[in-house]
Amino acid sequence: MIQTAPDTVTDRKFANTLARGLGILRAFRASDSGLSHAQIAERTGLPKPTVSRLTYTLCELGYLAHGGRNDKFRLGPAAIALGSVASVAVSFVDMASDAMQQLA
Repeated sequence: MIQTAPDTVTDRKFANTLARGLGILRAFRASDSGLSHAQIAERTGLPKPTVSRLTYTLCELGYLAHGGRNDKFRLGPAAIALGSVASVAVSFVDMASDAMQQLA
């Protein structure tokens, strides 16, 4: 299960809804051809009604796309564009270096 947000966040600046929405985006893996509501709920630990509201919003904003051959959700153009910008802005060596330092 992907952690979407701490159970109890005492930081008033922390936006739980944003954390949950980003958790939905993080639920997707490169090997996925798409995810259903139920699969997203299972991977994130979020209730299905919450998944429904958040996926609707993410679709409206272009971060998710719904439908196609299998009628499932997949990452949309806005998410792909964001990933593309991130991949250009930060080199793989920098990302790997940070991850390796955290593991040490």
